[in-house]
Amino acid sequence: MKKIIVFLILIFSELLSAGETRTLARSPRGLLMGDAYTSQATDDFTLFYNPALLARHAGFSFYPLNPSLTAPNALNDMERFTELGETPAEISAALMDYPVHIGLDYSPGFKLGHFGLSALVNYNTNFILQNQVTPVLDVDHRYDRGFIAGYAIPLKGSYHPERGGEQFSIGFSTKYIQRESIYGSYNLTGYSLLDAISQGEIDDVLNALGRIRGSGWGFDLGLDYINSQGPSSFAISLAILDLYTILHTDANEDDLEVQEQNLAINLGMSWTADLGGGFDFTASLDLKNLEEASNQYAEKIFLGAEFGLTPALSIYAGVNSVDNYSYGLKASTGLLTLFAGFYTTETGEVLQQQDSNRAVIYLSFLDFKFEP
Repeated sequence: MKKIIVFLILIFSELLSAGETRTLARSPRGLLMGDAYTSQATDDFTLFYNPALLARHAGFSFYPLNPSLTAPNALNDMERFTELGETPAEISAALMDYPVHIGLDYSPGFKLGHFGLSALVNYNTNFILQNQVTPVLDVDHRYDRGFIAGYAIPLKGSYHPERGGEQFSIGFSTKYIQRESIYGSYNLTGYSLLDAISQGEIDDVLNALGRIRGSGWGFDLGLDYINSQGPSSFAISLAILDLYTILHTDANEDDLEVQEQNLAINLGMSWTADLGGGFDFTASLDLKNLEEASNQYAEKIFLGAEFGLTPALSIYAGVNSVDNYSYGLKASTGLLTLFAGFYTTETGEVLQQQDSNRAVIYLSFLDFKFEP
C-alpha cells in the first residue's frame, strides 16, 4: 500500500491548492470529528468518502430522509450580528471580512450487500465582503444534483459488522453531476452588481451575476483494510475521489466555465474500542489532499474522536489544520437521529489566512437496517 500511495502522490504533485475543497456532500458525524472520516464513513455518506468501505456492509440499509443544514456560527461572533445597523454602509461595515456560508445537503439512498446508491442534492453558497476602500463581494455558489453508485469487492479475508474479522477490499463508484455555479468578484458599487440586484426575480439576479450550468460523469476509487478482533478494531483506508471527473459547460454568452470537481487523495486511519457497559471510543486521523504540492503540511492533518455514552448518545470532537476545532453530539431514538454541533474550516488560499466558523444540524427519519 505504501508504494501505491507514493506513486499517486508523485503523479499528481503538480496540482496546487486553492481555498476550500469542493465536496459533493459531507457526513455530519464526519464534520464533528474534524472531518477525519476516510476510514470511518460507514453511514449514509459512504460513497462520498470511500467506496471501498461498502465491503464492510452486510444486509440492507435504507436512508429515505436525511437532510443537513450548515450555516455561519453566529454564536461565535454575536457582537457583529447584534450591531448590524440599518443603512447599507453600516451593514457592509459589520459584515466586512466575514465569510458567510449557506449549505444544504440531501442524500437519500440505500445499501444492498456491497452495493450502494445515493441521490445527490447539494446547495453550497459562500460569499465574503472585502476591501474597506472599494468594497468587493466574492461569490462562490454551487448547486449540484445527480447520483452516485458504487460497489466494493473483498480481496482477502472476511469481515462482518457484528462479528468482526480481517479484510482487505477495493471499491469503485461512478457519479453523474448536474452543476449550477457562480464564481466571481463584484464591486459593491459597480454596475454589474447593481444591475443584477435590480432584476428583481431571483433567477434573473443569478443569471445577471453570471450563473452557468454544466454536467458530466465522474469516477472514484478506494482501498480499505480493517482488522476487528475482540473489543477493538483498527482500519486504514485510501480514497481517490474524482480520479476522473469531467464537467462539460453549457453554452453561455460569456464563455465561462463551470467549476471543476477536483481530484482529492485522502488517507485515513482509525481505532475503535468497546469499553463495556454501553461505552465506546473512536480515534481517527486523516491526511487529506495528498495530491497537492504544498509545503504547508499542517493543513493536511485532520484528527477526530467519538465517545459513545450509550447506543443512542455520542459526543464528538476534532481538530484540523492546526487550530480549526469541531464539537457536537448525536442523539437517536431509533426512528429519528439528530446531529448538532459546530466546526471550522479553512477558506483562504494559505493556511490560517481565513477561517469560516459554521454550525451543522442533521436530521434522519425512518432509517432502516437489516443484517443477516
